[in-house]
Amino acid sequence: MNTFESIQNTIYDVILMVIPYIEPEELQEDTDIFSLGLDSVNAMRLILHLQTEFGIGFGTADINFENFKTIANIARTVEQKVMLEMVSV
Repeated sequence: MNTFESIQNTIYDVILMVIPYIEPEELQEDTDIFSLGLDSVNAMRLILHLQTEFGIGFGTADINFENFKTIANIARTVEQKVMLEMVSV
């Protein structure tokens, strides 16, 4: 089972893979990743990697600036999706 902390760690790794020019120490749980250079193309890559990594699907309503602004926000969104997937199985 994914804990919130393990979800955050995975998201951290995925962000560093999608935006390789970010220094790891720049990326904190509450850092606005758009201010670090996440653009629309990389945001879509991030979403695709997260869906694959966690075995979830994001709906149109899930994909918004607030849900993907920080690692903490992404982790909450992913956690909700993972929990929904578990309930529907």
